Amino acid sequence: MKINHSFSKIGRGVKTTVARFVIITLLSAGQAAFAGSPSELLEKGIYSEETKGDFDAALELYQQVIAEAKGGQALAAQAQYRLAVCYYKKKNFAEATAAFEKLVKDYPDQKELIARASEYLAGTSALMPVPWVDGEELKLDIKLGGGLKIGTACYTANSGETNGQKIWQVGTRMSAGVQSFSRVEVEAETFKPIHSRWKHILIGDVDTAYASGHAELKTAGKDGVKNIDLNGAIIDNEETIQWMRRLPLADGYKTSARILASLSGMIIPVKFDVSGPEKVEVPAGTFDCYKVELSISQTFWYSADAHRYLVKFEGGGAVGELASIRVQNAASPVTYQDATDHFSLSAPAGWLFDRNNGPNENGNFAVAILDPEGVGSCDLEVKSLEKIPAEKKKSLRDWAESEAAAAAGMLKDFKIRADSWQERKVGGQAAVSFVADYASGKDKNVAYGVFTFSAKKGSVFQTMIAAKDFDAFKPQIDAVIDSYKAK
Repeated sequence: MKINHSFSKIGRGVKTTVARFVIITLLSAGQAAFAGSPSELLEKGIYSEETKGDFDAALELYQQVIAEAKGGQALAAQAQYRLAVCYYKKKNFAEATAAFEKLVKDYPDQKELIARASEYLAGTSALMPVPWVDGEELKLDIKLGGGLKIGTACYTANSGETNGQKIWQVGTRMSAGVQSFSRVEVEAETFKPIHSRWKHILIGDVDTAYASGHAELKTAGKDGVKNIDLNGAIIDNEETIQWMRRLPLADGYKTSARILASLSGMIIPVKFDVSGPEKVEVPAGTFDCYKVELSISQTFWYSADAHRYLVKFEGGGAVGELASIRVQNAASPVTYQDATDHFSLSAPAGWLFDRNNGPNENGNFAVAILDPEGVGSCDLEVKSLEKIPAEKKKSLRDWAESEAAAAAGMLKDFKIRADSWQERKVGGQAAVSFVADYASGKDKNVAYGVFTFSAKKGSVFQTMIAAKDFDAFKPQIDAVIDSYKAK
């Protein structure tokens, strides 16, 4: 701030006297500020913070209250809260987070202060404006350490509104041997979670509603609701990928967060350490990236440009590499065009297609067909006719029966429904289909296969699904199969 020197003509002696008076006054004020009972010190700290705007003096006073308020838990908790607020006002978010978390840990009975601290904690990571465009979709190839592709991960972000409040709906689709999907609705500005659903085919399906200070978890197929006390700001596990994109990434940046993993019902504290930038090469191109290392043995690379694309991740023995970036209208149908085999498929909004050549292509490949709810496991296998033994390709029925025999050797109690054989058309070509039942543990499941030949290829659409879901799902997958067009 610039000060006008309107008293510049005052004599040197007067200026010296004034200077000495100011120094003495400041020293006296300093000595007085640190004298008194803990309650008096707290009042002086609040005065320094809110009236004078002297955050450093306030911090010293609050620290003194905490040290001296032995036995006065309510008073010490007030000082701890004010200490955290001071750090927040100074934009020292790392210290603010630590101070708020200490309040939650050391003073668990101070529910009102903890609730107020939660509001601050949501902003202590100093989130930047969203770097994505509405409808953005990032698709990553999932590979093993040796480079073998085993599946795909897809991350989306779509704007919306709920109860008059602007939100983002961030979604994840993953298929790597098994399927999982999630959707999280978060407040547009703060990224506080409002509602989430996370389904993993093998682990479970959990719906989570967030309220002030707690979360309610409802597991599909189970009675009752599990209530979890949040005791502070929280991030839903399934929003974390996008949340990290909004951090002020820079070399040396550090922050922490508490993450609720709804499938386990656990709150996990995680530290984030950033370094870089460094160059990372992936199928989508070469990017300068910031490397974000998590304390739970996972590492993510985000592009250093304004988009903050998720370029790569490593964790659990798998690697994800960015393969494509596109913008998709959330309500628009999805189309797959195979560049090498010259056919196309289409599906309603929310479905996903992913090609996987496998370890030994030999003209064979598969296209995963992923439904939005992860209800069934579906794919299209394309095989070279040259690789199919002659006795198995005398007719479509012969080929389908040989494939069924192979499945029977791997699936428990596999049996084709005798009345399920049907002749049909796929892409204008003759096709045949069957429905079979099999067991997986105690679960009853259905296998549905549709087979067709083209000039040089044999194609089979196969679906594996829980028996209870098959009748409702069959029209949906049939619509995708019927969309097949060969060129």
